[in-house]
Amino acid sequence: MKRCLSLLAALLLILCSCSKEEPEKFKTADMLNITNTEESFNGCRERLGSVLTAMKSKVSVLEAEHNRSIKIENPAEFFLDKNYIHTAFEPFLLNSGDIADGFTTEMTAETAKSFYSLYVNNEDIIYESDGKTNYLLKFVSEDSVREFSAEYNKKNDSFRYIVKSENDGGEFIEEFLEFIKLSGSTYVMQSQKERCYIEFNEEDEIVSFYCGELRDDTFLLDESIFPAPDVKIDKHWVLSRGKSQFSNIHVFEDGILTHEDCSSGPWKSIKIVAKNYESAFYSHF
Repeated sequence: MKRCLSLLAALLLILCSCSKEEPEKFKTADMLNITNTEESFNGCRERLGSVLTAMKSKVSVLEAEHNRSIKIENPAEFFLDKNYIHTAFEPFLLNSGDIADGFTTEMTAETAKSFYSLYVNNEDIIYESDGKTNYLLKFVSEDSVREFSAEYNKKNDSFRYIVKSENDGGEFIEEFLEFIKLSGSTYVMQSQKERCYIEFNEEDEIVSFYCGELRDDTFLLDESIFPAPDVKIDKHWVLSRGKSQFSNIHVFEDGILTHEDCSSGPWKSIKIVAKNYESAFYSHF
């Protein structure tokens, strides 16, 4: 009898200790989910993708649920409602982003000629790289040069991608993209048209973000933040040009998403309380 009681006590002890183990937390699409930790341009580029996926999911789900509530109230003319959001959130799209897909450790000057043959028309292909941190690709003809370059900085886990063209004696920046990790789980991004500052907590949840797209103006390469900012960057850096220079702004702070845009006239500001739609992040994915 005593032996049975001892075995039962041991079993209960094991069950109790197992029950104290916290189960792995389910990650919704609006949470940071970094799977590539490789210290290279390609690894850093994938981490940018993870950050953008989380931010885009946060915005798209909340705005979709917000619009759905308007449709329910006014199914016939929901699109005329002043609070209905017509614009899509597609941050940091690059026209030539697929060019960088070939910036791998396996690519050589010879294989690049075959890989990029569909991108050229009677142009020479010149490719130089150390295979991990620096890449340079050129499409060269008699009267023009188009150059694609990428740099990775291991210390700050940051990268910069630049597309330039040269013709008639002039050089033009077609587009660029910079991605830098600041302290903790805070990241900043900059392109010719957009800036973003985003912070995650230890549970990979978005604490806040500030993202703005310029209307007519552009950010200059002279304002580069790669490989690390010369000055402290915070949320105010995103809109330092002044709100009037932007076409749309997205801010998530204190659990509230604020959507602002002037794409169709005067500024429109819409606030969406995230906790009202928490379940949507599970049902959408």
